[in-house]
This record gives sequence, C-alpha cells and structure tokens, in this order.
Amino acid sequence: MSRILRIIVLLLALSLFVLPAAAQEPVTISFVHIFGGENDTRGAVVQGIADAFMAENPNVIVEVSSPSLDYTELFNNSLLAAEQGNSPTIVQIEEGLTQLAADSGYFTPIAQIASAEQLASLDDMLDVVVAYYTIGGELYSVPWNASNPILYYNKDMFTAAGLDPEVAPQTFDDILAACAAIDAVKTELEITSCMNIPMTAWLVEQWMAMQNAELVNNGNGRTERTTEVYFESPEMVEIAEWYALMASSGYLTYSGTPNDLNAEGTTFLGKQTAITINSTAGLTLIQRFSTLQGFELGVARMPLPDADATNGVTMGGASLWVSSSATPEQAQAASDFLFFLTNTANDQVWHQNSGYFPIRASSIDALTEAGWFETNPNFAIAIDQLRESVGNIANAGAVVGPSTEVRGILVEALQSIVDSGTAPAEALAVAKQRADAVLADYNAVVGG
Repeated sequence: MSRILRIIVLLLALSLFVLPAAAQEPVTISFVHIFGGENDTRGAVVQGIADAFMAENPNVIVEVSSPSLDYTELFNNSLLAAEQGNSPTIVQIEEGLTQLAADSGYFTPIAQIASAEQLASLDDMLDVVVAYYTIGGELYSVPWNASNPILYYNKDMFTAAGLDPEVAPQTFDDILAACAAIDAVKTELEITSCMNIPMTAWLVEQWMAMQNAELVNNGNGRTERTTEVYFESPEMVEIAEWYALMASSGYLTYSGTPNDLNAEGTTFLGKQTAITINSTAGLTLIQRFSTLQGFELGVARMPLPDADATNGVTMGGASLWVSSSATPEQAQAASDFLFFLTNTANDQVWHQNSGYFPIRASSIDALTEAGWFETNPNFAIAIDQLRESVGNIANAGAVVGPSTEVRGILVEALQSIVDSGTAPAEALAVAKQRADAVLADYNAVVGG
C-alpha cells in the first residue's frame, strides 16, 4: 500500500471516532423601551426591526418588551433588576440620565464592546448626537431616538383670530401677541386657554441653550462634575418671567402633571388650546390625530426667547445602554443588534414612522434624495434647527448626576410661578438652593 493511500485510510478511520459538532446554542438578549402605549405604533416598528435582525442572525434571539412608558421608571426598574442579577441586556435611557447611568456601574460603555467597524460607522452619525453621550472622551451608549421640541398650532384658530395661519410665532413676544388675539375670541373658539405646554425642565434647557447660556457650572458639567446650577442667571430669569406673564394673562395652561407630554398633546388635539410645544417624537401621531379631529395643523420651530437667541437647541430623546452583567456573547450580540437598529436603512424607517429625527448623515441624504422632506416638510424642522445650532458647551446639553431631582426642583419652581403666582426671582432662588444641596449630596456619594 502506498504512503498516500495509507494516510487516506488512517484519516477515514479517525473520522469514525469524531462526534458531529453540537448545534450552536442561540444567544438570547433582552431589550426594554418605553414605546408600549396602547395607541403607540412605534413599538411595532421596533419589533419589526428586531424581527428582521433575527432573520439575518438566526442564532440570536432578541426579546423586546416595554415594561414602562416612563423613562425614569424604566431606568429605576432596570437598576433594581441589575441588583437582583436579572438585568435587561439593553436599556433605553433618557438623555438626562446619562451621567447617573455612567456612575451606576451597571453598564459597559459601548466603546468597549463594539467592533472597530461598528465604531467607525459612528463617523456617519451627527456630531452633536454622538457628543451628548460621550463622557471623558468615551462613548457610553448608542444614540437612538433623538428629538427636540417644536411648535404645533391650530391654523383654523389662527384664522378665526385674524392671524395669518401661515406665520407661526417665532419668539416669546410673538406668542404673547398671538395669544392676545386668540384670547379675544376665546369664547367663540370654545378653548380653555391660548396655549398649553408640558411642565418640564426640558423646554427651559432649550431656551437656555438658545441664549448661549449654560445651565450648570463646570462647562455644563462636561469639564468636571456639576456642583452648581445657574437658576438665577439673567437668561433663566427671562424665561421664568415669560412663564409668569403668560400665566397672569390667562394665556397658559397645563395638565397639572409635570413632564406629561402625552397629556399636553391630548389637550391640544382636543381643540382646548390653539398653540402647544411638544417633542418631534410625537409628530407622526399629532399629524394623524389632527386630521381625524378635522383641523389644519401648523408646525414650526421651537420659539426663541428673543430674536437674538439663535445659539440653537440641544439634544433630547434617549440612547441605548448595554448591561455590564451581559456575557461576552450577549454583549457582542447586543452591539450587533444596536448597530443594525441604527444603520442607515433602519434609521430612515424609524424616522418616517416616529417623528424622531434621523441620526445619520447618510440617512438624511437618502431621504432628501428620495424627496421625503419635500413631501413631508414638517419632518425637516427638527433636523434643520439642530444642524443649524452653533456647536458649543451651551447647546451640548448639561450633564448632571442627579438629573431627575434637579430637573424636578426646577419644575416645582415653574409650577409655583404659574399656579401660585410666586415671583420668579423668589422661586428661582429657592430652587437654586435646593438643587445645589442635592448636587453636594450626590457628589459626596460618588466622590465628585
């Protein structure tokens, strides 16, 4: 028998003792988000993208759920689950909770998980979006549902009040003037007030950024940890005084519940007011329901405090964080899913079906080339006002560890101004004292 033949026989004999490879066990990852409302179609969009990912990656199972419709509750529940050893693999976390999420130790920065190719794809994302979630030069999470506030108004009511329905208010003074005209026909319009807005710190943060004013010290919390709020700055006082004037004139109302953007949208769509400010995230739903309610909707940019406040808006929305308790296989699967969820094609799908603006330049280019923005100009408003923002510390957004508490204190100051007629200077002085104390306590714990 030749040497080659003997080798072949030996290999065949050995192959008889080799067991077939076991089938690869699928990797299961869980993803929690807030889009689970009864009439919220965005949850179905997310599930559709997850299904497409699993079809391309049959060895990965993505379990998508929406255990809460509230960002803070979702975050707190996820931390509790992590303490109990049952953390979701991927958690949607509101932008204001970025520092707290990083400080918690329960998440691994995506920069430590993603592949070189995935990280390189971030060059296509809008700089201001990536910058928001970058702390100390490291990207902690994958940006996803990005938004900023815009103005919505009822064109039919503007016409009835003798206003040009094609000219939206652009400043605080413009809103006051429009409300004076609308208030004069308030009985005929059967409205409760001219305007309703969410009682949220998010709008105030936008108006501070527009005036090139920082909300907190230490470079808006980006050069060092935040230790002081600027609630008594001239820019903040101007905002608070506008709230006071709108309220004392009878032009302003809100649901009574802080941070309830859904309730404010319902009030406006119920034709109880003529003007509101809400997130771009609700654009698809507000357009749909205004048509069902039988009125012509106007959409415009977020109004400026004054004509010179042109520094631009800051980020809103949320990003996606990977649990530090994920196995290496789960972490890699999570990274693969997140970069699939936010790729150019799915970024466009998400934008078109939600109102959140696309976060990739390639997505904006593709949508523009396809004529999407020409046919749907309202969807371009948030993108334009963000891209035209001057890139600086003021509109990079404030990074605050105890963000929920500090924002809540500011909201309580606004409520006291609107509900009780407290002088703006007095309300803001009390809020500053309380917020600075909260910051001191937080920094003492985390070592800031």
